[in-house]
Parts: sequence; C-alpha cells; structure tokens
Amino acid sequence: MPDLFCKVRYFRIGQDAPKNSCFKGTVTPKSIFGGSGSYFDYCERYVDKENKSLMSYTGRYGYTMTSEGYLDTKEKSEEFKIKGTEALNKPGAVLYEFVVSMPDYDRANNYNLASQEQFAPVISNIMPVYLKSIGLDPNNVSWWEDFHPENRTSVTPHPHIHLLFFENEPSGTFDQSYGKLPKKAIDKFKNLFGNEMLKREDQGIYRDLFRNINESRKYVLDNLKHTDLSKVKSLKDLYAILPKSGRLQINSANMAPYRETVFRVVDDLLGSKECKETWDKYLSSLDRYERRINVKSSQSVSQRKEMEISKLKDQIANYILSNRKGYISENSYDSILKNRNYKLSDGSQGIVYKNSSIVRGRLSTRNSTVSTKRAINGLVAKRQREIEREIDMYLNQGRGMSM
Repeated sequence: MPDLFCKVRYFRIGQDAPKNSCFKGTVTPKSIFGGSGSYFDYCERYVDKENKSLMSYTGRYGYTMTSEGYLDTKEKSEEFKIKGTEALNKPGAVLYEFVVSMPDYDRANNYNLASQEQFAPVISNIMPVYLKSIGLDPNNVSWWEDFHPENRTSVTPHPHIHLLFFENEPSGTFDQSYGKLPKKAIDKFKNLFGNEMLKREDQGIYRDLFRNINESRKYVLDNLKHTDLSKVKSLKDLYAILPKSGRLQINSANMAPYRETVFRVVDDLLGSKECKETWDKYLSSLDRYERRINVKSSQSVSQRKEMEISKLKDQIANYILSNRKGYISENSYDSILKNRNYKLSDGSQGIVYKNSSIVRGRLSTRNSTVSTKRAINGLVAKRQREIEREIDMYLNQGRGMSM
C-alpha cells in the first residue's frame, strides 16, 4: 500500500459538482463561501455527512492555513470568504481541490504528518513553487488548506487534508481541458509533496541522496575537463559548421539551427570510454533519488532525473561551444606547420615541416574548417609556383647559345 493517496477534482462555477465529491447540485460562489452549508465551512468545521456544505466538512482541527497565512480569527476568516466570493463571481471561475491522505496514523507519524500543525507548513512551502510550475501566477491565486483526522465514510481513521485554490482573476489556463488539471500538473504536485515527505522522514537520507547527486555531477564535469575533445569524431564536423560570429551559447537564437547537432556531440562525448563511467554513476544517483520519491505515491511522478540531465547537458554543450576557438587555434595550419603540439621522444623541440604532403596528412586528421582548407590550398599553390619557376630556370639555361 502506498504511503500517500491524492485525489484531484475541480468545481466550475455554474455547473454540477463533480460526481466524486460529497457536494451535490450546482456550484455557485455561495455554495463555496456562503456561510453555513458552504464548502468553506465544511472544510473549516466538522458537520454531519448530511450537510451539503462544500467547505464545512474539513473540520476545525487547527487553524485553516491559506495563501495569506493562518485564519486564526473570525475577522480573517470572513475577509477570506469575501475575497473568494468576489473571485468566483467572475466569468470562467474554477475551484481546484487536492485531497491528500495517509493510509493510517502509523504511516503519518513516520513522516511527521499527523496534524494540521505538521501539514500546514508543508503546503505553505510547496504551493508557490507548484503554482508557478504549472503556469499559474502565485500572486493571482488564493488557496486554503484544512486538516481532517479521519474520513467520515472510512472504517479505519486516516489523517488527510483538503487543499483548494482558485485564481483571483480567471485566466482560462486550463480551459482547453474544460478546467480540468492535466496529468502533468497533478504529477508535479505529487512530486513536490513526495519530496517533502522524504525530507521529513529522514533528513540524513535526503541529504545523502542529494550529496551523492551533486558529487556525481562534479565528477562528470571534472572528467570532461581532462578529456581530449579531439577524440570525439563528431566534434570536428560540428566545429566546421558553427557560425563564425554571434553568441555561442546553446540556448541562444544564434545556435537554434545547430542544437540537435550539438547535443549529438554531447551524447557521443558522454558515451566515450573516457566519460562513460562517471556518466553512468551520475545516472545511478538520480535513479536512487527517483525511486524513493515515486514509492511515496506508488507511481512514477518525479521529473527530477529528466530535469537534472537536461541542465547538465546544457552545461556540457556550452563547455564544448566555448572550447571551439581554442580548438581551432591549436589545430590551425600555422600551429601545425610550426609543430607546436609535437615533441620528439628525445625531448627536442621538433621539426618544422615544410613538405606540403606532411602538413596535409597531419591536417587531415585534425579539423576540416574552411580556413584550414584555404591554408592547405595556399600551400599547394605556393609549391606549384616554385615548381613552375624551377622549370622556367631549366628551360632558360640554354638561351643565347648557338648550335
């Protein structure tokens, strides 16, 4: 049995309440915030199950937590109701609800989530992040959360919360799905909540998981800095086609036509024998974290691995792009001609090669940029002119002499 259950529903003003809710009839601002019998009162104070209030059910087991802080006075509660009523009176208004529960108090106590005092700070932490992640403006959203010690229809008591939120100015963000939150938005909430559960269960384990991820990432980047990029076969082709001007950053507009090629080089580099071991260890550290998050909700909801991999590949891509100038310089015609990168085994300074075939052979194993090709052609042309002069000198040797 999973440690976390999460039900999601939405109430569109002017339409029938969802079938899976205890509320019946048409949803109106009054049925949500209208006082006795409303859903707000149902959440805030426990009433018997015959009551049709939507907000009264959640019960007063600790002060209601909201986007504006605790409603610890009657005046604050009334002000929140007035604000909510005004927002839900606007065309297109939708109210969303998460019901988050633990299977029993033993499991709840493992995570220190068995009371309003314990649940409330968790919701306060994740809501601004969550709203922003699903495309809503946290400053345009009001929410409230209440705790219930048991489910009124369940034989076994289990702690749970009701979390409801709405936009102060309806934006129609999810109107394309008739107001319903998409699965990605639901999974994001489960992921954030599961992350908080992991923190509360064992701070030591949580720190170790993140320390392992950070150390593995560092090893990947350190190893990359000591890797000879010229061994990556696709790198030379990439450097040959990159623009000679403009910003060489993977997310810049200048690089848009080359992104796919750049990331193909990144994959080649990470799959090389020099980098594969550290890369595999990094992926394993992300897998360990995801397994612990996903087990909390009994399904795959964590997107941490995908996000971390994307960020690291962006970083590696920028590293590759930033090294283009140095790579071209080191592998240029002048550099090779002067033999800067070549030392004889006896420690001498090397030989200055002037033979065009030797230079051509060494360049062909390096890069194939336009400037390098131009240098090769220039060298060949120069040698051709020298040959032509030698032929002319030979032919001119007999001029002026009679037979």
